[in-house]
Amino acid sequence: MQEKQTFTIQTLIVTLVVNVIVLGVVYYLVGGVWNNQWLISLVIGLVLTLVLWGVVQILGRGAIDRAAASATAAEAARLREARQKEAPPVQRPAVAPKPVPPPPPSDAPAIQILAILQRQGRLIDFLQEDLGLYDDAQIGAAVRSIHEGCKQALTEHVSLEPIYQEPEGSPVVLQPGFDTHAVRLLGNVVGNPPFRGELRHRGWRVTKLNLPQRVDGEAKDMVVAPAEVEVNG
Repeated sequence: MQEKQTFTIQTLIVTLVVNVIVLGVVYYLVGGVWNNQWLISLVIGLVLTLVLWGVVQILGRGAIDRAAASATAAEAARLREARQKEAPPVQRPAVAPKPVPPPPPSDAPAIQILAILQRQGRLIDFLQEDLGLYDDAQIGAAVRSIHEGCKQALTEHVSLEPIYQEPEGSPVVLQPGFDTHAVRLLGNVVGNPPFRGELRHRGWRVTKLNLPQRVDGEAKDMVVAPAEVEVNG
């Protein structure tokens, strides 16, 4: 729009200048005398000037429109090319939150079990003793009391059941998918299940654990059984 207005003003000025030149030439040709012939020439000059200005306007505006259309098409093509060259946005994979590791297992239950077996059956004392210093009769007498105390402790605090109910020596067939944590294979193990074998040990499984509530300070510093000091006076 600005270009068209500028072109109109410029062509109007040019045509006025041309008209003045033409009138000057006519005035000179008629001998510098104002007469009817000079007046007719002036009117004809004005008409020709307006016609010329109109023709120039039509042709010039057409050229301006074509140039503007060409520039618009070129700009649109440039934008399309720029968009095509534009790299697609990088899709970053979503970062999964790191799993929180489970807390380490507590040593307190194991220490409590050892403390109970020591307190009621003197099991640790027996296991740490050098049995080579005693004969079989002495060992047998000691084992009886230890057995009774440890069995009573387990009965009070731990419920057990055998993994296999069949008596030891019974034939067993292990199907695919058997629990490898509950059954340990012995002997010549070759290939894949099913396995056929003989029950050597029924195994044990804890079904219930009933440990006493730990009081403050109990099992501190991994103490299973505190030392006993008898004070004299």
